[in-house]
Amino acid sequence: MAILSACSGTGPTDPDWLAAREVFGTCATCHGTAGEGGVGPALATVRETFPECDTHKQWISLGSELWKEQVGDTYGATSKPVAGRMPAFDQLSEEELAQIAVYERVRFGEADLETERQACGLD
Repeated sequence: MAILSACSGTGPTDPDWLAAREVFGTCATCHGTAGEGGVGPALATVRETFPECDTHKQWISLGSELWKEQVGDTYGATSKPVAGRMPAFDQLSEEELAQIAVYERVRFGEADLETERQACGLD
């Protein structure tokens, strides 16, 4: 599939994409509908923060408090201290976590959809 423009606001009709777009509504409360940030950080650098999709999914699942307990005081591939209060989304299935990670990486990080589907375990 083609690279999705981060500013288009639309996406493919892929069922995983559509499911993730709907779930992202919860994330948008803090990260903004266009990933511009607000209470939570902007998502334009999500792939630099989480170069590996598995780590990105782990962050989504654990949230900030459990991340600090289980992983450490910094997050992703940064030396930034864990701050804020990202909630844990540990009720999501592995597939849902992958869908959200792919959505964020493609929609806001301007990654290729098919590449990210594979990296996050959706193919």
